[in-house]
Amino acid sequence: MLFPTLDKQTTWIILGIILGVILTALVVVIIGLNQVSQVNALAAATATPTKTPTQKATATPTSTSTSTSTSTPTPTPTATNTPTPTSTPTETSTPTFTPEPPTPTFTPTATAIPPVIDTAAPPISAEATLTGALELTGTTDLTPAGVMTPLDTPTPTPLPRTVAVPADIPNYLEAADHLWFTRPFTEAYPSWGSFNYPYGTNAGGQYFWHFGIDIQSYQGQPIVAVGDGRVVHAGPDTTPQTQLGPWTDFYGQAVVIEHPQRWENKPVYTLYGHVSRALVSVGQEVKAGQPIARVGGLGVATGPHLHLEVRLGGTTYYDTRNPDLWLRPDPGYGVIAGRVVDYQNFFVPVQLVTLHRLNEAGRFWRQTFTYPDNQVNSDEKYVETFTFADVPAGKYLLKTSFDGYQLTVPVTVEAGATSFVLLQQTQPPKVQPASTPAPAAETPLTAPPAAESQPQ
Repeated sequence: MLFPTLDKQTTWIILGIILGVILTALVVVIIGLNQVSQVNALAAATATPTKTPTQKATATPTSTSTSTSTSTPTPTPTATNTPTPTSTPTETSTPTFTPEPPTPTFTPTATAIPPVIDTAAPPISAEATLTGALELTGTTDLTPAGVMTPLDTPTPTPLPRTVAVPADIPNYLEAADHLWFTRPFTEAYPSWGSFNYPYGTNAGGQYFWHFGIDIQSYQGQPIVAVGDGRVVHAGPDTTPQTQLGPWTDFYGQAVVIEHPQRWENKPVYTLYGHVSRALVSVGQEVKAGQPIARVGGLGVATGPHLHLEVRLGGTTYYDTRNPDLWLRPDPGYGVIAGRVVDYQNFFVPVQLVTLHRLNEAGRFWRQTFTYPDNQVNSDEKYVETFTFADVPAGKYLLKTSFDGYQLTVPVTVEAGATSFVLLQQTQPPKVQPASTPAPAAETPLTAPPAAESQPQ
């Protein structure tokens, strides 16, 4: 017997227990092997053997001509671990549009309204009226120089010359300044006229010939009188009786002041055009610096601004003079005036004149054009055909080119004064002018010329 000391029954019980333990262990081992087998089978079903080549995915964008700018993701399912783009970019072919600058229109931007007289304008301390004349700055006579084309200088098309220099033209060296007036805005606002559209020009053919100066401003800004005087017009110019321009409603609304000073025994007026509101009434006495109107854009205007004129001897459109020769420059600034004359002693109209700093002679700093023949008035003493206003005091060069020559003249600008420059050709032309003029006396303004429009 296996256990001789145990009885038979006890022996069978012990053998049964041992057999049960052995069977239980076998069952556990079998179950464990089965689970491992299932895990391996699952792993084999989800993994790609590294030795099996797979086709590479390509990320080729699809170009579609659509009118939308939305990129729609396109999910791409895959059973491999090879990177695959999850979205397809979409290119748009929507055309772009670049707006062109607006074409100036000469239709009034607003209809004229009855004048609004504001009698409650805040008082401003009166400023003493300048009555003395400033001494003319000496200038240098013309010394023709060799032809030198400044950098970036445009080349205008020459025009026929129809007005001869009068034999009794005044000596500009004997002319006296009449910079009597202050600025039409207080120090809080800009008060310089447009450099691109000064008196006697047409902005390169974009606008009407300019009979005043335009000062950029904002709607409703207060305009002040440039000198003491009496109001002779305040309100619309919409009827023949109140017409101030070449036709009715040219300014929309305007204020006109007659000043106590006389020039060559002629009355002097200033006009403030396109205003939105008059703050004074006809017959009212005003002082320099007193608010008289508010900025607007009525009449022939493309936006809010002040159109300022000086009129001499009368209040009509054809009594205008260049305001640059009447407005007192800011401290440290002066004015340049001059004329361009050809070899045959004719005024050269619409002629480009460039202003250069002395230390930058090859590059122009500002430019302007001479007055057209028989369109705008020159000063009786200067007989100028161009001006540069608001020039810092210092040394400069003026240049102009015509008939195959370039003329260069130095000029010294003095603060608070006018410097005059004569650019006259003293040699026969190398290039034939636009037309050979016949000797003729200067023709005064007769028919109404094309009028100005605001480029600001």
